[in-house]
Amino acid sequence: MTLENPSLEKSEMDEIEDFHSSYSLVQKRKEILISIVIPLYNEENSIKDVIKRIPNHQLYEIIIVDDGSTDNSLRRIKEIKNREITIIQHGKNRGYGASILTGFEKAIGDIIVTMDSDGQHNPEEIPTLIKPIIKNQADVVVGSRYLGSSTYKIPLHARVGEYFIQKCLWFLYRQKVRNNQGGFRAFRKETVKLFRNLQCTGMGFTTELLFIAAHNNLKIIETPISLNSRKAGTSYVNLFRILKSVSFCIVIYTVKKFNLNVNHFFLTKILSFFYRKIKHKKIFQ
Repeated sequence: MTLENPSLEKSEMDEIEDFHSSYSLVQKRKEILISIVIPLYNEENSIKDVIKRIPNHQLYEIIIVDDGSTDNSLRRIKEIKNREITIIQHGKNRGYGASILTGFEKAIGDIIVTMDSDGQHNPEEIPTLIKPIIKNQADVVVGSRYLGSSTYKIPLHARVGEYFIQKCLWFLYRQKVRNNQGGFRAFRKETVKLFRNLQCTGMGFTTELLFIAAHNNLKIIETPISLNSRKAGTSYVNLFRILKSVSFCIVIYTVKKFNLNVNHFFLTKILSFFYRKIKHKKIFQ
């Protein structure tokens, strides 16, 4: 099911080729078209450059969700002059997924884009990312490092995890998403209400979001993007988190897909107990 986009006529869709043509349409419509949600946690060395690379005019609404940073990330943002930036702060670290959901609630654009704060994603590629939604070809668009160019060497455990998730999504829903852990994505505004009750608030959010989108028959496609190597800071992804998100989604959404008579609350508790045992033994740390 591809949701309708009532905002743009076909003649307007054909004009969307780059930022400047997009901006001319926004001027005609007198409203914000795109909300950019950037989850932030201790990225003082990169966040300022990420924001400055986002074109500075009416097309983009910038929302930064600070997830309890303990470094100078917020100070770096406040050093930026002549930019309208909405900053939302979590009192404590709640996780990547919780930050994205907070941004979704605040966003007012017709299309919502998520991107990371570490400088690996290129804001210049946003027009490419949103084009399938504007042309009514997709509800969710995932920027794919496998289809585009990349200066980032993907760790083996990440590639294995993504391959396994790809196969599970195809088996359950006939949706093929290779770069299923990437955070550079675009969403039709009407779709984000489906993600309010996701159970993975950490890094597993990226996986569960795709499963719930597929479960609700949303059209998901990938588009090529380039990916930069992280220049500073620390990555918070590890093998345990990948294993946890993959196994959780496989079990929960297999039950949902085939309408198995299993108590979801009880099943979630069992999985949580299993994860705690594994983490305690530090098998995948």
